[in-house]
Formats: sequence, C-alpha cells, structure tokens
Amino acid sequence: MLKNWKSATGYGVLLWLLIFVEVSVLMFIPALKDKELTQNILHMIILPVLVLFCAWMYFKNVKVSAKEGFLLGVYFLIIGTILDMLITIPLFVKTFDFYKDIWLWLGFLETIIMCTLVGYFKK
Repeated sequence: MLKNWKSATGYGVLLWLLIFVEVSVLMFIPALKDKELTQNILHMIILPVLVLFCAWMYFKNVKVSAKEGFLLGVYFLIIGTILDMLITIPLFVKTFDFYKDIWLWLGFLETIIMCTLVGYFKK
C-alpha cells in the first residue's frame, strides 16, 4: 500500500500533465525522416526525467523502498490511464486503439522501472 495517497495522486496528475505538455511540444518538432519514430524516441529519452522528478518529490516525505517505488509507478499508470480516458481519448485521439501502441507500453514499463529504482536508491 502506498504510504501517502494524496501526494501520490498529486504527483501522478503532475506527471500526466508534464507528459501531455512534452508530447504536445514534440508534435511540432520537425524530423528528417520518420517523424513519429523521432517523437517516440525523444519521448523515451525525456520520460525518465519526468518520472524521476515526480517520484523523487513523492519520496521527500515518504519512507523509501523498492516496493513503495513499484507501487508508486503502478499508481502513476492508473492515474494516467484515468486521465487519458477522461481527456486524451475523447478530446484528441478518439479511439481506444491508443492502447495498442507498443511505445505506450514501453513508456509504462519505463515508468514502473524508474519509480522502483528511485524507491530503491533514494536515501
């Protein structure tokens, strides 16, 4: 169980907002060849920084452990999925095919790994 649900929810919403802004900005970056591939690769490079920031802030006032980090990563994904279903899909994507994208699932995995690592290594 997460130690601080209010804080985890707040940082989950913040992470979702940061990712939303980051992906929106990446949409306007020109690419030499495959624009979508370039955007996905840049997102996979930027995402750990955003996750690290939110997880680090969460762990300022919570006992640190890899288990807590793992649970935080899963909770961030739950918050993000809820917000995607309420905002991203109905307003922008218009289809649940959004969840068939391998890059989205790689981002989910990256989020869980990064949160777990912060929980494990932060002293």
